[in-house]
Order: sequence, then C-alpha cells, then structure tokens
Amino acid sequence: MLSRCQLLPGRPIIHNVVIRTAQSTRRTYATSDPAPVVKNPLRRKKGGDLGTHLPKHVIPIDSYIPAYPYGDHALFKQANRGLYGDQMIHFGNNVSEKTETKTRRDWKPNVLSKGLYSVALKKKIKLRITSRVLKTMDREGGLDEYLLKDNEHRLKELGPLGWALRWTLMQKPEVIDRMRAQASALGVDQATIDAQWPTPRMLNEQRVLQAGFVRATDLVGEDEHEEAEEGDTEYDITRLKRRIRERARDEYLGILKTAHRYLARQHVNSEAEGIKLAFIRTKEHKEAFNRFRMKLGQKLDKQFSPQEIAEARVRLKLPSELSDSRVRKILSNERKPQEIEEAGSHKAWIDKVNAEEDAIKNAEEDAITMAQYAEANGGKELPESELKNHYAKMIEEAENAANNEELDHSRREFLKAAMAKADKMIRERGSGGQGAWVQSAAENYLRDLAEQAAKQSAKQAARQAAPREA
Repeated sequence: MLSRCQLLPGRPIIHNVVIRTAQSTRRTYATSDPAPVVKNPLRRKKGGDLGTHLPKHVIPIDSYIPAYPYGDHALFKQANRGLYGDQMIHFGNNVSEKTETKTRRDWKPNVLSKGLYSVALKKKIKLRITSRVLKTMDREGGLDEYLLKDNEHRLKELGPLGWALRWTLMQKPEVIDRMRAQASALGVDQATIDAQWPTPRMLNEQRVLQAGFVRATDLVGEDEHEEAEEGDTEYDITRLKRRIRERARDEYLGILKTAHRYLARQHVNSEAEGIKLAFIRTKEHKEAFNRFRMKLGQKLDKQFSPQEIAEARVRLKLPSELSDSRVRKILSNERKPQEIEEAGSHKAWIDKVNAEEDAIKNAEEDAITMAQYAEANGGKELPESELKNHYAKMIEEAENAANNEELDHSRREFLKAAMAKADKMIRERGSGGQGAWVQSAAENYLRDLAEQAAKQSAKQAARQAAPREA
C-alpha cells in the first residue's frame, strides 16, 4: 500500500489507476532558425558604475578648489552640506484667532535625500536637496545643467557643496569643450578662452611649468640660503597658492570699491572708467590709506584721555605690558553697543562708519591729486569742479601710453601695466568675476616664479660648467 494511504480507514480502490511504463524518448531537431531573443531595454546592464556615491567620494580630495565667493552659511549650517537653494530656517508665531495667543514655531525647508545622476561624471550622487531645488533641477534638465548655469543668482543658490560639484564638473573634457564653444560663439577672444577654460594639454603644460617649484633653494637669495636650510627644503605650493589667492582677492575687492567710490562721486562715467582710474592711481591710494590710518589713530588718541585709560586698566584688570593703543581699542569696542543703539540698527551704524571712512579717504585722495597738479603746473590750484576732466585726461594718457614716446620710461611702463590689468579685470567682470581674477592672478604668478626658477637653475649650471672649461 502506498505510504500516503496507510492512515486512511479501509482499503483504497485502485481499479482505474493507470500505470505508465518508462519509454525511450528521442530528441527532435528543428531545421528552422529559432525566434530572436528580445532584450528588455529597462534591464540593468552588467558592469559599469551602478552604485550611489556620496559627494566626498566624487570631489577630488587632493585638488585645490577656488574659494566659494559668497562664503559659508553662518546661520543655517546644514545648508553647507547640500543643495538648499539659499533656503534656511525661519522663525515666527502661531497666533490664535480667538485669544490672539502667540506660540513660537519655525518653518524648515523640505529636505530630501535623493540619488541624482551626473552625465559628465557618469555617477549617481546621493545629495541632500530641497524640494524647490529638485523642481528647478527638473526644469533645467538634470543635475549637470543646474550646476553649470552661469548667472549670479544660481551661484548664490549653489552653496559650498554645489560650488565644489560645479568645479568638479568643469574639469571634465566634454564640459571644457562645451564652455569653450559657447565662449567662442559669444565672441570672446582666444586668449581669454584659453585662460578661463584650458584644455587638458594646456593643463599638462602648466604642470610642467610648476615642476620648477621643487625646492626652496631655487627661489631664495644667497643671504637667505642658510635660513632656508634650517627649515623645510620642500617648497609648499599649496600655502603659496593660498597667499597669492588672498592677495589677488583683496586687490580685486579694493579696486572695485575704489571704482564705485569714483562712480558715486561722479568723477567717472562708468564702472570701467573707475577701474582704469583705480589702477592708474594705485600709489596715490596707498598714500591716502596710510594717511587715513594715521588720522584714525589720532582720533582714538583724542577720544580717550590718559585718565580714562588708567581707569580702564584698573577696572578691567589689564596687564601692565598692554600698550595704550590696545586699551583705546578695548574702550572703543565697549562704546560700540551705545553707538549702534543711537544709530537705530547695526546696519545703520555700519553705513555711518563706512560713510565717515570714505569721506576721509576721499578728502585725502583729493588733497594728493591737487598737490600733484600744483607741483606739475607751477603752484596753480586745481578747482574741485575740474577733477572729473583731470581724471579723464589721466585715463586718456594711460590708454595712449604705449604709443607716447615722450613719457618717462618708468611712467610709461607703469601706465601700460596698469591698463593691461584694468582691461583684464573689465573682461573678467563680465565672465567669471572675482573667481576668474583670482585664478588668473595665481596662474600668472606661478608661471613667473617658474620662469625665475628656470633662469636661476640655468645660471647655476653655467657657473658650475665655467671652472670645468677653465
């Protein structure tokens, strides 16, 4: 009896059970071609980069990315680690309709965690992104188009992480070719295109130039040779680049601020003329700034008497070795809250202080200009109403300095260099702005240092070869 039937009561009926015997089967062969296999287009392909990557694994760690021009978020710091589109937390009240009771509350942006695919990087990147930015990204056509859009509002939306991703995208050859084609279609000159969007071949040439920065002994003088041997002999390129970029950024912001002051006082007709005049009068600005600092120190000296300084030392328990100028600054900081309250707000106080400082700087610059005019014209005074015409003549003289052989050689070379920098800054104001100026200044400085190192190496090789020939 079958094992599955042993527990059933009675005997099972098996009259109609058909028992099949094992038969030999033969394999049949088809003479026609089989139907083609249809592949599913949505099926994931084998191989390739199929995972989701965090931004820290996509952005190169060993590369130096230009500083974000708008700085980190100080109030809503989590926006520094995602694409928040300049959104942040807001605070307010829930007000009851009946009793008008106020209850504190806040509104936060709708932050999502999404894996977004980058066509240029060929990777899916996991990002913290707000729903508003995701909607904008869908309209633009994807992550790459959102990051590469070139206008001021979009750059403010990107934040530090978006800026780093944008820089990473712009290192890809296909993105570089696209940017160069767009710039060429807009009529940008080839020199600016090569400086702004260098090809991989140009980058390799720059690396070859930077190979001259291996040792510090190539760049220090004979008197500083012993000091260089005591320290680290390897030349710190990263630190040097940082100093160069900071210096170039300060120069850019200072020239732009001076140009806007000229424009506000109606001494020039446009921002471009203000930039040219600011570069032409660089020495006068430095002298005016030194006079301004001297007057600021004199103002602090008159503001606080020696008796007030002595009382502050006792009241604040300040050390005796602290100078009087530092004590005056401490007392000035103590008076700041009162001055802000009198001004009405912190912004109003800052505007008031900036206006006072600009007035002093303008007065000093005008005094220097009039003194120079009187010296050049036999003591004749320059009326303040003629300052605009005088500055226009200075700009015209600088523009024609290359063809004016009557000028002194040093003055002529200075004006030519000033106009070259002014024209470059005017061009980059319309393209990359501060970032382009800083990057270009760093590259030019490093190229000059490489040439200097190569010349010094050639001189040392010539000196070593001279005794052998003798």
